[in-house]
Amino acid sequence: MPSLIAWLDASSDEQRRMREIIALFTDRDSRDELGIGQIRDAISNGLFPGTSTLLTRARYALFVPWCFELAAQRPDPREAAARNERTLISGLRRSNERGVLGLRAGEALKTLPSSLYWGTLRTYGILDDSIESTADLLNRLRERDRRGVSASSEDDLLEQSGLAWTPTFETLPIPEGFPSSVKGGFDLTNAEAGFLRDRILERAPGTVMAHLVTTGIAPDRESPSPWADPATDGLPPEAQDLLRLAAAFSIVNHGAALLYNLMLAEERAQIIASESGADDPDETDATVTDYREALTEWALEAEAAEITAWNTTALWAWLATNSSARIAGSTRGYVDQWTTHLRDTNFASIADDDTARGMVRAREQSQKRGLARLGNPDRLRGWTGASGSNALTYRWSTVRDIVIDIREGLARDA
Repeated sequence: MPSLIAWLDASSDEQRRMREIIALFTDRDSRDELGIGQIRDAISNGLFPGTSTLLTRARYALFVPWCFELAAQRPDPREAAARNERTLISGLRRSNERGVLGLRAGEALKTLPSSLYWGTLRTYGILDDSIESTADLLNRLRERDRRGVSASSEDDLLEQSGLAWTPTFETLPIPEGFPSSVKGGFDLTNAEAGFLRDRILERAPGTVMAHLVTTGIAPDRESPSPWADPATDGLPPEAQDLLRLAAAFSIVNHGAALLYNLMLAEERAQIIASESGADDPDETDATVTDYREALTEWALEAEAAEITAWNTTALWAWLATNSSARIAGSTRGYVDQWTTHLRDTNFASIADDDTARGMVRAREQSQKRGLARLGNPDRLRGWTGASGSNALTYRWSTVRDIVIDIREGLARDA
């Protein structure tokens, strides 16, 4: 029987998280093969609140509320809101811009933007904190309109009660023709960009995200991680400390991820060799060579970052104070054990370190049990060559696009 996932309207945050997990499973380089995803996500939320890997462009944080606003007084507002979101796809596809949700599926898209951006709207207070579901939202909008709640200025709005959105959102006009056509596409107006910046500054002060929407990111400078981008220079102390912690954990975990992929490549090469009669599979398997070279580069990075001086004390302390994530004792034990071993070993020899290999093998087995790849010829034959092999960057590519959208909007004439 195929597995089924029931999406509950009242569990929008859980929906977003599950969709994010599913998306990660489709990206072979982003999979959480060694079970550190909760730590990764907690750090990501600390650095960049209100984001997820499923987001694309900043203006969707306005498109979604507008779709609901226009649907509120329809006979079936939920159906009308969904129809507006699907119509939006066609309007955006004509703009020929990147980041369109549903670019390939079109109006047949199953996962609508509202389900992806709901957490963003709540985190940044665009959506009133008391609203838990789309049904709540539509009821609030209908009640507001029935009562005739309106205002001619921002001051009047601040005095109103029962609003669905933060008051300043009500001052942003819905573009003419929306959602069938989208004037400006993903380009934020000056007022829209200022609104989003202000929401981030109010609801996520002192974070790396707040710093970036204030100082900006050079759009022509591609950077592989937030700590490699000059835009993160001059962070507030707490944000700087978290970014350093994030960088250290990324490097520590990347060594394990590369070693895991090397071990997979070696075992698969052995299987292929035994079936083909080759004498020395490692000498001819390019994947094995690639991962050995990657581990050599990783060793140089770890040395330069002085990883031997890093321990997990600061990590656990930060999580205990700043995150509601419940990290399993087995995960803490694995991270502690791996980090301690790195302090006592030669990074350059990690590829052939029996103790390190044993840790990685045991960790995969404890996480996947019968679905583990190592030691499982059938699973190894289907391996595609990369499983969670990229370094953690904590949603950086997504965050970078959103920040650039906001900063470019702020630079436009009012």
